[in-house]
Amino acid sequence: MVITHSPEDGPPPREGIEQELHIGAWKVTLWRPLLGAAGGPQEIRIEPREDGDPQEIARGISTTVLRQIDTTAFAADIDSVAQVATASKASVEKLREELAALPGGLSDEYLAVLSALYVRSVDAGRRAPIHDLEVWTGTKQATLKGHLRAARQRGFLTKVEGKAGGQLTDKASEILRGIDVGEGSEEV
Repeated sequence: MVITHSPEDGPPPREGIEQELHIGAWKVTLWRPLLGAAGGPQEIRIEPREDGDPQEIARGISTTVLRQIDTTAFAADIDSVAQVATASKASVEKLREELAALPGGLSDEYLAVLSALYVRSVDAGRRAPIHDLEVWTGTKQATLKGHLRAARQRGFLTKVEGKAGGQLTDKASEILRGIDVGEGSEEV
């Protein structure tokens, strides 16, 4: 499950909790507002996966796919996630301010902090660490992927072939030791 935020230049604010499931050739996205009554999702979006079987996609969404969508598990998880998300919102805003205060562009400090956040998300077992970075930084995923690529090229983050991951290098750790992180940002 992930917390969603609408981009500043996008549609009206839409904070919520989103869970993505893969069922056969389909990507199923369940969504519910962050704050509000308990219960199941308010939206279910079903779309073909990019790597989905073309024949299965051509046949359309079957009742078997619909029956496999577990809205009960989503509802059970949503309360605890919403509580954590609400408490973390202030920390995320503080982190964004601190990132903005770092030297502009793709500075060594920015790339080291971004790499540390990425490694933290991967180590926590998050399925979509780049999405976490988008939420935490307010930067689009495509831009963040380029920034992580730059971090790897400049020696702040090791590479893991074919999947999300990597480790902070000694170079990144040295830079992080020199950055004055504000109180509370370690909660993110």
